[in-house]
Amino acid sequence: MQTAILNMAQEVVLDRQPETVLTFRPFIEYLRKRRDETNCHKSRFFSFVVEQFEKHPELLQPIEVEKVKEHAELMQLIYSMLSPIVEDEEVQRWALCLPLRPVVFYSTNAYAKLVTDIATGNLRKSIVVKKAEQIKSNQLEFIFSLILEKCYGITSIFSRDIVHSLEDEETRLTKYFRLNLDTRFIEIHTAQPLPELKVEELHSGTHNRKEILDRLQEILPLDIFRVEGFGILSITDVTPEYSIENIKDLILKRSSYEEEKYYSGVINSLKTLVGSNDVEFGLLPLMQVNDKLVFDDGTCLNSKLIDAARANGVAEVAYMTLANEYFRNPRPIFFREITKEDEARQGYLKMLKDSGVASYALAPVYFNNSLTGVLEIYSKKKNVLNESLLAKLDPVMPLLSQMLKNSIDEFSDSIDHVVKEKFTSVQPSVQWKFNEAAWHYIMDGHKQNGKPEMEEIVFNKVYPLYGAIDIRNSTIERNASLQKDLVVQFTVLLDTLRRLKSESGFGLLDEKIFLSKKWLEKIKNPAGFNEEVKLNDFLNNDIVPFLVQFREGNPVYSSTMEKYFLAIDPETGIANESRRQLEASMNTVISSVNNYMELMKDEIQVAYPCYFEKFRTDGVEYDIYIGQSIAPDKPFSDIYLKNLRLTQLTSMAAVAKYSHALLPQLPRPVQTTQLIFIHSQPIDIRFRKDEKRFDVEGAYNIRYHIVKKRIDKVTIRGTKERLTQPGKIALAYFSQKEADEYIGYIQYLQEQNILADDLEELELEELQGVSGLKALRVSVCLD
Repeated sequence: MQTAILNMAQEVVLDRQPETVLTFRPFIEYLRKRRDETNCHKSRFFSFVVEQFEKHPELLQPIEVEKVKEHAELMQLIYSMLSPIVEDEEVQRWALCLPLRPVVFYSTNAYAKLVTDIATGNLRKSIVVKKAEQIKSNQLEFIFSLILEKCYGITSIFSRDIVHSLEDEETRLTKYFRLNLDTRFIEIHTAQPLPELKVEELHSGTHNRKEILDRLQEILPLDIFRVEGFGILSITDVTPEYSIENIKDLILKRSSYEEEKYYSGVINSLKTLVGSNDVEFGLLPLMQVNDKLVFDDGTCLNSKLIDAARANGVAEVAYMTLANEYFRNPRPIFFREITKEDEARQGYLKMLKDSGVASYALAPVYFNNSLTGVLEIYSKKKNVLNESLLAKLDPVMPLLSQMLKNSIDEFSDSIDHVVKEKFTSVQPSVQWKFNEAAWHYIMDGHKQNGKPEMEEIVFNKVYPLYGAIDIRNSTIERNASLQKDLVVQFTVLLDTLRRLKSESGFGLLDEKIFLSKKWLEKIKNPAGFNEEVKLNDFLNNDIVPFLVQFREGNPVYSSTMEKYFLAIDPETGIANESRRQLEASMNTVISSVNNYMELMKDEIQVAYPCYFEKFRTDGVEYDIYIGQSIAPDKPFSDIYLKNLRLTQLTSMAAVAKYSHALLPQLPRPVQTTQLIFIHSQPIDIRFRKDEKRFDVEGAYNIRYHIVKKRIDKVTIRGTKERLTQPGKIALAYFSQKEADEYIGYIQYLQEQNILADDLEELELEELQGVSGLKALRVSVCLD
């Protein structure tokens, strides 16, 4: 054990700070209390330790840190009490420190060896050097977190998770260590009454750590506090955990990295994970075009095998054949040392050996049971690869599978992008315009030395018709289904946890039951539930891992837990039933409407060519454009526009009737609303090359686009009633002339018993930037 004093942080003077006192009184008072407990089987040992400390009363008073080394035997007693008896001080990184400062005065040999330079005895620079502002912020966060916990019972305002990085002297790889501080024997006193404090006052709409710290310094001046006792430091090697987190961060921020830096970052993290700089890695995603394996230069750079093949002058067809054979029958391959016999049996091993590889392994990588690529592990030294090293890669394989899947998706997207950029199909009604533009582009290319500009695709003075079929209250229905499923899930979970507690008596189950009941109360809260992210974190990162680990250690309780795991199955579980029913119902209705719209799209082309564009949301929206510029060879007149408007109104009635007829077949009843926006004036539309779709052109015409995007939630003037209602068709308009035209169509459809005799003429509330909007509304004869 070591009695040297080690200051683990640079001295940064806070503006105001509490008085800090080193004393062992809180520790001895704790032992006295435990000793006096009649059921404490360690009371004799506690009595012995108390007696030893009472022989040195100066330790129960404030004491200078330099004098503690005179009582090394008593510090050894503390270590013996607070560490497992079988712990080896040459392995365990453990130390005692001042209560609010990382000044170590007693430590194990392993702790001292890690944080100090063996030659000089000084702290390693990689641990010492930190920016003064960061140190100050960390100190304040720690002090206030301790004050809030000890004085107010408030936890989790600030994280006490402190991680340092350190370069390994042997491997030269970065290692990560978590610093844990036990504050059981630290007391906080104040000479004046504590200010009243509520946790919600700290946030007040902000989650900015600096703002919270500033607020705390105003409410709780640090110089009113006195801190007594000592802290217990322990250091844990979290290198594997941080290596995996680094890979996860690289995957999440893929777009921020160039290809080479992205892969090299992952490979360096893999080296850190296995703890060896003598091991190299290659990653090769399974990329295919028309079900045929392909390799591009970017991905080939990350495969040692292909790199070796190219370096040895092997033709592409040869290594493609080799890769195809492997991907047809993927399997783990492991050569601790590539021998002459191995080279004779497998030709590719000779290529590897010639490129300097002494040991080699291949591991197929799967994503959702589908092969996504391979991980190569190799070294230029013999016998570096072994089963233990390969086993260290198991935790990261899911991330590598996601990474390779992302690479495959990026590759597929790039192929799709080129296809869409150069070969996007367009509707027959406007195909002629694109053909002309393409021909002009080719002609101009010959005239301008191959650098032409693509002309704009514009259709002038076309009449727009907009319609929307929406699922009524889809968001509200989804929230209600989620709440219902969560109630079921937590009911089953609580029943499972209680049965486990009854059968096993495992103490930690009480905490899980308590937390689950709290969540169930929140879910049932009539005011609404809005903590879905935290809830999912609790279920996926707390409950499920706990149950899985408990089942692995106690297989006898597997049947007890099976009910919960069956309940949360996405495909069949009762805890997803309500959402499945809702999604199935919505998909049935929307798909049916979608199919009807496809039929309508073909039908409306018969009378006069027009452009039809459909968008799927929680329903179906569509734009129809008709006018002379779309079909210049066919004379246009108002009769075609009027025919299209009547067809649109009739189709809306048919959709309403059809979706209503589906209700008995649906697991959950969902209703549709039907909306038409009548625009009286023709507009210009332009094909946007960047989005591969048509959009309105010009400031005046944009007003049409704005209105159609805002009217779906418009209300009737003077009421809170939505214009759109199930079983009805709503027609929004500005011009009375067009409204009168549609009233004629409505009267005709009323005579046909398609629409009911309840036509309403309504004034609508003003929308942002839109005034003077009116509406017609009429019911559909659904029976």
